[in-house]
Amino acid sequence: MASGDGISLIELVVLGWSSATAAPAPIPIRIDFDAPADCATADQFYQGIRARSDRVRLAADGEDGWGVRVRLSRGGAGVHGELRVVHAGGETDTRIVDATSCDVVVQALSLTASLALDEVAEVTEPLSPPAPPPAVPQAPPVAPQEAPPFPLRFTLGAHALVTQVVAPHVSLGGALGIRVTPHVEGPLSPSFGLSLMYARNDLLSGGDSALIQWAAAALSACPLRWQLVRIVSAEPCVVAAGGWLAAAGRGISNPESAVRSWWSAGGLVRAAALLGEDTALELEVGASVPLVHRRFTLGWSAETVGETPAISPLVGVGIVHTF
Repeated sequence: MASGDGISLIELVVLGWSSATAAPAPIPIRIDFDAPADCATADQFYQGIRARSDRVRLAADGEDGWGVRVRLSRGGAGVHGELRVVHAGGETDTRIVDATSCDVVVQALSLTASLALDEVAEVTEPLSPPAPPPAVPQAPPVAPQEAPPFPLRFTLGAHALVTQVVAPHVSLGGALGIRVTPHVEGPLSPSFGLSLMYARNDLLSGGDSALIQWAAAALSACPLRWQLVRIVSAEPCVVAAGGWLAAAGRGISNPESAVRSWWSAGGLVRAAALLGEDTALELEVGASVPLVHRRFTLGWSAETVGETPAISPLVGVGIVHTF
């Protein structure tokens, strides 16, 4: 019995039972985490879950536990994340998060995982021995809503070029370009581009008998894109170009010059290696067929100083940035 401000033995037992039933045993989980090496770790993901829920713990060696499967992949300027929870009653639907950085995806997936684990814990019998019913938890915070990605990505680039538009002369120059790519993943990720190119033959050698200048605009379409390794991708492209050729004689007393149109069609292969999240080093190797044959002669003797080749090769190296 109780007297004054004392507590009876029965009250102590009731209080002890109430404190024991207020904290249910944590759910053992096993995390299967697959992400790029510079993206995040399984420990960071687990700490994100623990920051939002105390109803889970890592399963010990040899102990059964619910499975939490996380897959992160990087594509273009974004990061794609997928989450599944496998428990005694089956498997939850795949939860997907797309964002611009790994940190945002991991935070959103850890919050989604804590909510999913709390949800399945309410309707699924735990794997560990039954424990007294847990206290009613407070309503979890609402997961942040990620804004849907813009449907198009834009890439700006600058390249140094080596080409041959008039044989036997080799020309050196540069190109500025822009490309548009729909925001989709996988090999069916087409891109469309426009480049402005300029090259001349006197940047490599000053001893040629003619000065050749070439300026053109090129349209490209690349229907496929393959991710060869984590940071290297490749894509084949078809290219059509139009512009002008200017040729002038050199080393004679009365040099003549001529300007002619240039039209060509061909293809190239483009390989890119990521230098950062949105910046890449690109290599382009291609060849085109001039659609109009041009021949340049010198003086009254009509000595040929150059003509358009049957195949015009092109090699470009540059830096691109995706927005």
